[in-house]
Amino acid sequence: MAEKIENPDELEIVEMPGRDESRQVLYALLFVADRPMSAGRLGEALGGMDAEVVTNLLEELRTELDANELLPYTLTEISGGYQLVTQPQFGPYIRRLFQIKRSKRLSRALLETLAIIAYKQPTTRAEVESVRGVSVSHAFDQLQERRLIKISGVADLPGRPKLYRTTDEFLVQFGLKSLKELPTMDELKEME
Repeated sequence: MAEKIENPDELEIVEMPGRDESRQVLYALLFVADRPMSAGRLGEALGGMDAEVVTNLLEELRTELDANELLPYTLTEISGGYQLVTQPQFGPYIRRLFQIKRSKRLSRALLETLAIIAYKQPTTRAEVESVRGVSVSHAFDQLQERRLIKISGVADLPGRPKLYRTTDEFLVQFGLKSLKELPTMDELKEME
């Protein structure tokens, strides 16, 4: 079972790992990073390891990865940081994957429906329809299928309609820590 973190803003205390374990940790950090990571930042994640030591470990890791011809990626220094990148011959397959992913983007109708739910939650289907002015049955089905909304209870109204709210997947998809990070109505008006 996962340990509950009292204050998520506090850094977790970690022991400084040995040389071999440090290389494994660096490998794991680079694997999950979505952008180049500087040696300094990686050193901080390792518990305060000196950036020069991290750079040497990264060079060892690069040599080790390059020696394994079966790996589809390598370690590259990019823009003052380090990142695992795929070998060029896999580019066509990766582009295809992202084309497939792109085709699953949310339509304007789904985005509008999702935005209403996000700002009014918990809300009923009828409340969303009254704001949009059209039936939202299909949109609700699509958003539930994509796990962006879920049923969170029933309203204390005649007929006991279901209440809907956004999910943790919604936060992940839109890069939000919490719903408090949603732009305010004033901020949205400024964007227009």
